[in-house]
Amino acid sequence: MDNKEYALGISVPIKPDSVLSPTVIYADDLTGIYFETEDERYGRITFYNLDAIRICRGEYLPYDDDWTEDKEWCWVYEVQNSAWQIERYTYEKKHYGRAYEFGGNVNDMLSDFKHYIFSFHDQFVEVIARGFWWEEDQTSLINRPLQKGHPFLALTEEQVSLYEAYGYKSQIRTNPLPTSQLIEQAKFCPQKLYQFALIIDNHASIDHTVTITNKNAIIEANLRGYFGKKEVCFSGIPSLEEILPYIDNYISEVAERRKKTQ
Repeated sequence: MDNKEYALGISVPIKPDSVLSPTVIYADDLTGIYFETEDERYGRITFYNLDAIRICRGEYLPYDDDWTEDKEWCWVYEVQNSAWQIERYTYEKKHYGRAYEFGGNVNDMLSDFKHYIFSFHDQFVEVIARGFWWEEDQTSLINRPLQKGHPFLALTEEQVSLYEAYGYKSQIRTNPLPTSQLIEQAKFCPQKLYQFALIIDNHASIDHTVTITNKNAIIEANLRGYFGKKEVCFSGIPSLEEILPYIDNYISEVAERRKKTQ
């Protein structure tokens, strides 16, 4: 389709009611699309690194799509060759450059971010983000915290071991889900594989996270520091032994800084 904008359907396990309109909330922690589902439950879509959001009236998508009669009906789409995404990238690069919010590299907006459309009965919501996730419950999710196991949440100490170097201990928090499941879920947003929390003065603080991405069946893992900057990119799923040298180096730097201040 050359460089023409068009929408590719994404299969999501929940579907909205075919008539009711959603509630869209824009807030620091609870930005999302809230809606009733086709089976009379309640759904919520939240966004990983949201950059932009807009809501429009209309029953028909503003882009051609790939739906045919032999395909499953989709209500979520990814826009290919998005002019809006290029517009947002150009703006962010011009005004923020290397100080870009999400990890310090504005080019992530072209390589990692996507333009999504969520279609409802008489309106649609468009979003530019690094990914999205869905939840479902028997009662409304408005003003409720993310559910347990949500990929945006920090890993808990459910599965934790200790790593020691330079006189300091660090927690290694491992996602309890099977790696194959994390790879499948990474089609929608990055999935946390490990988190490392250095223990100082009996307090554990997360300083590094390893996330899995799945872009068109290309699997990568990224090691990011506290502020989200990508430090290392691994092709495929790295072993813990491949990651630990970078954690070791970080602990060494912390130990050296603390030694100078004591």
